Amino acid sequence: MYQKTMSEIKCTECGNSATVPFKPTAGKPVYCKSCYSKIRSKQRNKSSSTKKLDMKNAWAICRDDWKGQKEKSHNIF
Repeated sequence: MYQKTMSEIKCTECGNSATVPFKPTAGKPVYCKSCYSKIRSKQRNKSSSTKKLDMKNAWAICRDDWKGQKEKSHNIF
């Protein structure tokens, strides 16, 4: 049966010791469970408030991009 490799770490945010189910990559931050939850929550709130997509405008942008690509491809031949 598969067994996860547990690694002892020092949280980048709070400095507390914790155990994580992966081998940390050198140079990248690693967080304890509570700090990770706080950071993810902030990221979700930030991304959901800034990314409001108007489907009508999104279609217009995609269609215009496609039209430009189609015209470019016809100029090649």
